Amino acid sequence: MTTKKMAPPRSIGRQLNYTAGACNTVCQTILERYDLSLPQWVILSAVWRESGLTIGDLAAYSGNNAPATSRIVDRMIDKGLLLRTPDAHDRRTVRIEATKAAKDLSHLANFYEDINAVLLDGFSKAEADMLFVLLERAEQNARNWSGRD
Repeated sequence: MTTKKMAPPRSIGRQLNYTAGACNTVCQTILERYDLSLPQWVILSAVWRESGLTIGDLAAYSGNNAPATSRIVDRMIDKGLLLRTPDAHDRRTVRIEATKAAKDLSHLANFYEDINAVLLDGFSKAEADMLFVLLERAEQNARNWSGRD
């Protein structure tokens, strides 16, 4: 049985999804040697930059909702990467802190630069800059249309 080759539609959404999937594969391939997932790296990248963030802070930074962020943090606590500590001034608030094991991985703080280098291979600086501008505009257009800004 032969498979029929179909030309896909020229869809920005499709292209963004395929590009994001390829990018995630590159990220996971690099991060797997450190036993990290991409969502875990995102959380670590925030905690490396500013200690004592709340789940709400991390959710806003990562683009996840608070329950999903809390589950990621729970798995990272189980792995010995993060600690939950009570806030000194508000017992209802819990702060997320990096452990020594997480700090030992801080050489990955600028990991996104390695990923950018892979994705932008062969692009001129002007092309790379324009790509960011165009993607940000497309995102803003989508947010404006949906009323979620």
